[in-house]
Amino acid sequence: MTLSDPLRLPCGVELPNRLVRAAMTESIADRHGDASPRHERLYAAAAAGGPGLVITGNVMVDRAHLERARNVVVDRWTDDAALRRWADAAAGVPTIVQLSHPGRQTTRYVNPHPVAPSAGPAVALGGAYARSRALEVPEIEELRRRFVAVAVRVVGAGFVGVEIHAAHGYLLSSFLDPATNRRTDAYGGSLRDRARLLCGIVTDTRAALPDGAVVAVKLDSRDDAELVALGGWLADAGADLLEVSGGNYERPAMVGLDASGAELAGEHESPFWNSAAALSAAVDVPVVLTGGFRSRTEVDRALAAGVCAAVGVGRPLAVRPELAGRFVRGEVDTLDRPAPRLGGPAAVRALLGAAVGAGWHRVQLARASRGRGPALRLPALAAGLDYSVGDWVRSLVERPARLRRAGGAEGATTGPAARAPTRPARGSRRAR
Repeated sequence: MTLSDPLRLPCGVELPNRLVRAAMTESIADRHGDASPRHERLYAAAAAGGPGLVITGNVMVDRAHLERARNVVVDRWTDDAALRRWADAAAGVPTIVQLSHPGRQTTRYVNPHPVAPSAGPAVALGGAYARSRALEVPEIEELRRRFVAVAVRVVGAGFVGVEIHAAHGYLLSSFLDPATNRRTDAYGGSLRDRARLLCGIVTDTRAALPDGAVVAVKLDSRDDAELVALGGWLADAGADLLEVSGGNYERPAMVGLDASGAELAGEHESPFWNSAAALSAAVDVPVVLTGGFRSRTEVDRALAAGVCAAVGVGRPLAVRPELAGRFVRGEVDTLDRPAPRLGGPAAVRALLGAAVGAGWHRVQLARASRGRGPALRLPALAAGLDYSVGDWVRSLVERPARLRRAGGAEGATTGPAARAPTRPARGSRRAR
């Protein structure tokens, strides 16, 4: 297979090529958490760039629990017309919405009362995060319903499907991780029980959506045996696509850094190569390998060897969305990744490295959403301050109004005031 070959998913959706525009943090919603004209502009440009599939940035399933300020939220308050305009703008290429709950990975300025599978220490990044409390079983069951309801809502708005985010240390990822899931009930212990929530969400989502809608899942690179078992269960539950990435806020492998802030190095450009290869060999569902790809040679090698069925690219396309089509067509052989370098002591790089990288590219996406070109000379410190301090200020200003809509209980995930309504699915349902 080659990068320009189409890829047909089990649900019937055909991708025109095998380059996936991966999800990136954006923070460009309006102050109510609705999609804005900035989304329309950004995703029209992403589609015009020529990837085979576009995955949106985080869309939150709970207004009380944001990854950061100005995330899009889908619940009873959501403006469906804004969602439809966003979907219409992105319609040039199959586009799926990434659904997420941040769990413990949300700063105390966004939410001082985060939740997790188990109570535990805060994310260890400069005191910016609060300790998490353990979710109760009724809350877990409510979260399962929320993911499904939001999936129905966004597909009803016109998107071709959804991706359930179970990677990068967010809530569903932390359920899979025994270091953050120490429960002794049906949602903890064995891998099968730690995966109970994720597999239930995928099963219910597949049943609730039309046959032709995409249900994808994003997973962390992990022990190969666990990843293969998990992939098999998700395929049986009805997943159409499995994306492999990795890392979390404390070990930011998803932005090419280790826990010390140093750049990752290995035999392949992608640090998740071996995990994707193991998963691809074990499941019939197409696998997307996201993270680290820079050269056409390495992409061609991955596809030809069956390491993955498609490759995910994020940061290079944040700066130059048109690079997607040019790379697929063979007009360029390298995915350039302009970004500032953060110097200083290792402790500083470890603390700020991920924020600088993510913040720098977030600024580029924000500029594109306003119709502006990239700011290639943006200093590392300015990017880090925007990602951290700027987010904290926006969060503190907007949090009171957001919580009133969420039902007034910060840290709570249940309650009728915040519950998203479920709409009837279009078309027939598929049992798998």
